[in-house]
Amino acid sequence: MALTRTLAQLREAAQRSADVLAFTERHPVGYLNDLVNRGIGALHRLTMVVAPEFRPLASTTLTADGTNTTFSLPAAFRSLISVEYVDDDGNRSWLTPFEMSERPELYGDGTVGTRALKYRLMGSSLEFLPKPPSGHTAKVWYATTASQLAGDSETVDVLDRLDDYIVWFAAREICDERGDFDRATRLEGKLTKLEAEIQVLARTRDMSAPARPVDVSRADRYGRRRHW
Repeated sequence: MALTRTLAQLREAAQRSADVLAFTERHPVGYLNDLVNRGIGALHRLTMVVAPEFRPLASTTLTADGTNTTFSLPAAFRSLISVEYVDDDGNRSWLTPFEMSERPELYGDGTVGTRALKYRLMGSSLEFLPKPPSGHTAKVWYATTASQLAGDSETVDVLDRLDDYIVWFAAREICDERGDFDRATRLEGKLTKLEAEIQVLARTRDMSAPARPVDVSRADRYGRRRHW
């Protein structure tokens, strides 16, 4: 079972850590909720820098229609992990991105190719070139965006009680605004110490095998073959 905390629990914990018994109009509930969500975002960014796979992953399958080269990604898309391409015969390949300078050659005259060879992340979409035939699919694995809580009962996953980071982040902001700089400094120290622990945790999520060098001249860390 996942270890979760609600927005109400995180907000109340931030209040206790900031040593504030009752908030005034200067700190309405909506503002405190925003501080909690900013703390969630800060934790998400920290773990993403160390290991994108540390945060929740998701996948989506894009199906070519023989007309378009660009396909929209889900709203929760944050970072691309891999693109698994499947043609009509069930042959699979893991695509690598193209540079914009290569686009004219890959696009050609715009007609449908035998299969797509490359992709490029274009904002909230993926473009495949040459134009893929209708029915070809691409399974896209990606890291998701940070959760943002709205209702008091909504929850966020706090693996290994990492809610401490969210709570201390919000409490530090409250103390800074109240002029309680001594407490804010102590909270900053606790955050710095916890950041080091989180970085170690993120690197040790998969303990099935030790980290090893990868020959990126032939394939990247996700097994996608190079085409040069």
